Amino acid sequence: MKKGEIATGAFCVAFFSFMLIQGFDLLETRRSGEVGSGFWPVMSLIACLGFSIAWLVMTVVESRKTRVEPTAAPTREEAAGAWVRRRTVGLSILCLFLYIVVMPWIGFVLSTFLFVFAFAVSLGERRKLVLSVSPFLVTAMVVAVFAKFITIPFPRGVGVFAAFSRLFYQ
Repeated sequence: MKKGEIATGAFCVAFFSFMLIQGFDLLETRRSGEVGSGFWPVMSLIACLGFSIAWLVMTVVESRKTRVEPTAAPTREEAAGAWVRRRTVGLSILCLFLYIVVMPWIGFVLSTFLFVFAFAVSLGERRKLVLSVSPFLVTAMVVAVFAKFITIPFPRGVGVFAAFSRLFYQ
């Protein structure tokens, strides 16, 4: 398992390094003291690169401390746990894929609301209060911060979904 984590960490470091190099092309200064449009993407990539490096270092240090001996075949409980983790990852990836694909047609607000609910369910959340409140809160916070405060245009949707989305952006 540690080899896979080390490989994943190395991939993340390489990916975010490449994206950061590409992101520096976004930086531009129009006026003194003004934050350009590339500032936040570059800051996000720097944070992701830093976290990836920290994760990789921690994984390498941990793997050197504990040498894992090869074990026999996994027990039924371990196999069941591995299946549950794989199902959770698969459902999470499916939710994210559908979120990205459906967003241009139904708009950002509705797709985010549905995504938060579906993602919580795919992660195993079963508390009704969390499932009923979190989509509203997360969607409202994202729209308030990014659409109202930072004024990033989000997909509105098509047809009746566009009319529905316009209610939130006025």
